[in-house]
Amino acid sequence: MHDLSGGSTSAVGWVTFASFIPFVVVGPIAGAMADRVQRRRVLIAGGTFGVVGATVLAVVTSLDLVQVWHVGVLAFATGSAQAITVPTRQALVATSVPRPHLTNAVALSGLSQHGSRLAGPLFGAAFLSTLGVSAVFGVAAVLLAFALLCAFRVGNEVNEASRIETKAVPREGQESKGAVASAVNVLSADLSAALRYIAADPRLFTVIGMVGAHCSLTMAFDSLLPALSVKVGGSEGLYSSIVIALGGGALVGTLGVSQLRKESTRSASFVASGIASGLSLVLLGVATNTNLLIPAAVLAGISQASYMALSATLVQDVVADKFRGRVMSLYIMIAAGHMAILNLGFGQLAEVVDVRVLLFVPGLSWVALFLGFVVTLPEARSVAVKGRFTHDEQLAGEAI
Repeated sequence: MHDLSGGSTSAVGWVTFASFIPFVVVGPIAGAMADRVQRRRVLIAGGTFGVVGATVLAVVTSLDLVQVWHVGVLAFATGSAQAITVPTRQALVATSVPRPHLTNAVALSGLSQHGSRLAGPLFGAAFLSTLGVSAVFGVAAVLLAFALLCAFRVGNEVNEASRIETKAVPREGQESKGAVASAVNVLSADLSAALRYIAADPRLFTVIGMVGAHCSLTMAFDSLLPALSVKVGGSEGLYSSIVIALGGGALVGTLGVSQLRKESTRSASFVASGIASGLSLVLLGVATNTNLLIPAAVLAGISQASYMALSATLVQDVVADKFRGRVMSLYIMIAAGHMAILNLGFGQLAEVVDVRVLLFVPGLSWVALFLGFVVTLPEARSVAVKGRFTHDEQLAGEAI
């Protein structure tokens, strides 16, 4: 994308925005569907959409017709597929494993996402140099099709493990007002109930609010990486190395979280990953050579993935299952929405502001904000000190 746009960080920002914004537009709808209909069907629908998007992109590039706007449109399409499948898959994972294994399951469910950041540049570069761009997207389409086939094949076992997924949740007051108007009313009521549920539970409100701030300040730098690689290494070839380092670090961080057993280690990991998420961006911002840049990228991958996995586990551990799909979609909407908007903004600013400043200042700001949250917010302080919330019982689900 950076090459196609003539080295424009603004164009990279727009495409990154297009890939993230579906989590704001499409994600909540998918989350509401996941609480109302069979979640496996929602997962299959999203997977099908992803296969179609990757296939179209493979065809367009093979015919040498690709333009910047094509990439933006298809980024939105593939992002929409992810917006449908990610919250649905997370809801299925949480209801399909015993509670003692929830941390392992939630953390490991993110391996495919983080693994793609590592395997993509490694294998994608080989295909790119030997078979061309279209082959990369062709392979992506095949892999997505394989994942879709797996969703079909394991459907029965998933439904048996989580019977709530097979039943629609009845709602009152659904008169015949027309299909579209009725669907809009139902969706609005479902999402409003989920928002009230989150607002009424200080545990969910705290974690999700902190995730929004975390993603805004430490995870919205994708649009800056091509320019950073040129500034530090003098070549865009360094970009792939940075992405690989981020992906490899994310895999390490996710696997590490999946092995947490004690509340004491969870509290230490929460604090360490929160602080390191910001400091790693500071290191990226001050790096003048690859000897510092690559280790900083690894640290960023480890800390950011660890913090997000821990946050997702904390949410999944307390949310009532009848709200799970909607809450997870709103959780992801907050995270991806902030990344979409900030990536776009940083991409625009990088045209006039040094990319180092756009890494250093947000990273340092997050460290200060995180420490402020831990000191002032009771639930954040409890997780940081004890590795759990102040209350073990469910606070808000029954009254709504």
